[in-house]
Amino acid sequence: MGFKAKFLGLIFPFLLFGCAGFSNHTVYISEQQIQSKLNEKLVIPISLLKVFDLSLSNANVKFDHATGRMHTKFDTQLLNQLNGKKMAGKLAISGNLQLDSTTNSVTLNEVAVDDFVIDGVESKYSDAMGGVAKMLGSQLLNGLNLYTVKSDSLKVGTTQYYPKEMKVTDRGLEITLSPTP
Repeated sequence: MGFKAKFLGLIFPFLLFGCAGFSNHTVYISEQQIQSKLNEKLVIPISLLKVFDLSLSNANVKFDHATGRMHTKFDTQLLNQLNGKKMAGKLAISGNLQLDSTTNSVTLNEVAVDDFVIDGVESKYSDAMGGVAKMLGSQLLNGLNLYTVKSDSLKVGTTQYYPKEMKVTDRGLEITLSPTP
């Protein structure tokens, strides 16, 4: 075996490893991971008009890969600050998922409150509360950071990566990371 062949045999693995460092790689985020993040982030009650405190728990997330939207249902506790009365119910929201490359995160945008029901509230009050929840809820949840790509996914060896694109798939969110130019 000649010198050239031995040299190529020695450096070939390094060439393969070096080239692999310059290709895209993918990070997958499941519905369960987003549910956990939502439950962590929304543990603090949301104040509505300084009269009600809305607590959200038990997020149930479903991705719609046809529309790219996320649909979420929460258990709710509504505390009336005026009389101390607690009421339970359900809140359903949906929103577009967007990739923010500057913060390396997935955010919730164009939030819509699809349904807001409080158990035991008369329909005339329920409609008014639903209107307030739709107006305030979408404003409060718009731009919510759902997930930040972990730093160990953004650097492989000496190659730094950035989130390039995101797709909603039947497996969950698929984020393509590309090498920084």
